[in-house]
Amino acid sequence: MNRTSLCFLLAVFCLLFSTASFATEDLVELDATLQIISGQVKLTRVGSNKTDVISKSCPLYAGDLLETLIDSKATLTYADGTSMRIKERTLIEVQPMSIRVFKGKTWYKFTKRGTEFRIETPSLVAGIRGTEFEVAVSSRKKTSVAVVEGAVAVRGNYDGDALLTEGLAAFADPDGALSDPVEFNIESKRAEWNDNEWVAEESSSNDIYKLYMDYVNLKNEYGEDDARAIEAKNKFTQADKKLKAARKTKAARKEH
Repeated sequence: MNRTSLCFLLAVFCLLFSTASFATEDLVELDATLQIISGQVKLTRVGSNKTDVISKSCPLYAGDLLETLIDSKATLTYADGTSMRIKERTLIEVQPMSIRVFKGKTWYKFTKRGTEFRIETPSLVAGIRGTEFEVAVSSRKKTSVAVVEGAVAVRGNYDGDALLTEGLAAFADPDGALSDPVEFNIESKRAEWNDNEWVAEESSSNDIYKLYMDYVNLKNEYGEDDARAIEAKNKFTQADKKLKAARKTKAARKEH
């Protein structure tokens, strides 16, 4: 290799190294804690096309994408006490003072973040003035906002704006046209987001269904021959065998 080629390679290496260092330093960590209540969450780190399926809490950065998988749900809790609940099959992007909801159902309870925080969807933007409300985005990009307590200012991408107070909801079609506010049943909405269902499950080797869903999600995401899917399948199979053996032993004792 001649000197010119060597210098060129060194320059390329330095450029790549400096770019990687800048990208790492440029990440903005959120003051929010992710808690996976059940199942798994697919995480796509900001600035990367690589995704990973996680079942435990980890640091989050501005621009990260989170997607709850089948039979999965999670919460985000900010340092000021503001909280967000995320149902299954929901895809969001997290930012310090905003959340983008691309699909699925989310629930918010605000404390101090106030009017600067925004919820963005494909068809509307919601400015926070209230404390408890739901934002849902259908598979066809139709958005609904339902306020349980306080008030939320909503604006359609195409036409319309409204200030929703307690017991009022509004809808935006995929083009961003906003409907007039309509009433809904507050108690039914509260029941749908029952607090008792948002307490983290204790992990257990006998939780066969959870182990099975872990395997299914990993298999669907990476393929059944992936090492992560194989490991999850083995855990499920072993736990299932133990449970069946325990049941068999218990039944035999009853017979005697």
